[in-house]
Amino acid sequence: MFDLNSKFPEFYRYNGRRITKKVSAPGIDLIKNQYENYSIDATVIELLNQRNQNLHLSLINFYKKIIIEVGFGTGEYLINQAKLNPDYLYIGSEVYINGLAKVLKLIINDKISNIKVCGLNFIYLLKVLKPQSIDSFYIINPDPWEKRRHNKRRLLNLENLILLKEKLKKNGQIIVTTDSKDYFNSVKNLININNENFNSSKFKCMEENDSLYGVSSYQRKAMFKKENIYKIEINCI
Repeated sequence: MFDLNSKFPEFYRYNGRRITKKVSAPGIDLIKNQYENYSIDATVIELLNQRNQNLHLSLINFYKKIIIEVGFGTGEYLINQAKLNPDYLYIGSEVYINGLAKVLKLIINDKISNIKVCGLNFIYLLKVLKPQSIDSFYIINPDPWEKRRHNKRRLLNLENLILLKEKLKKNGQIIVTTDSKDYFNSVKNLININNENFNSSKFKCMEENDSLYGVSSYQRKAMFKKENIYKIEINCI
């Protein structure tokens, strides 16, 4: 990964920190020695460099479903779901080196065979996905970029929402959770204004019996402060 990052820095560039704290020496060794065995970075970069819009990422097709989690953080939800659903392929996209190292360790230690990881800026992965090839996208508490001058950095703008929906299979879903009311309302407004593209979307404040309630550390921090967690479901029918 480090070699790819130095050769193709534009594909890894991200508005924010890629390291939240010092990566341990074992973590660095894992990424240096094992990352390419579980990563799709090199394939995605090769497709991007060919600049052929008819070429798309080939995904293993014997899995019942293909699920992508965008920004998996420490990998808590990604790992748990992969273990529960061994017949699904999970692709975890994450820019933070710490999270990538932690997930690699868990994949290897627990012998998980149905996860692939991607350390690129997610937009580049999204560009090479074949239309109507993904069953679900999970975006669990993305960076809300709360300051108004940073709102443009948010992942979920109209262009990206349309692109995400184009990649869904029939009956596929985009699931978003956030503890930012401003982000929730912003996405809700975008979808409502462009209702012809997103006319089967649902918006709600999550309840404790929701399977996604409390699945990330950011959610649990919000829960501790007794703050609401919001959910958006975008369906492809």
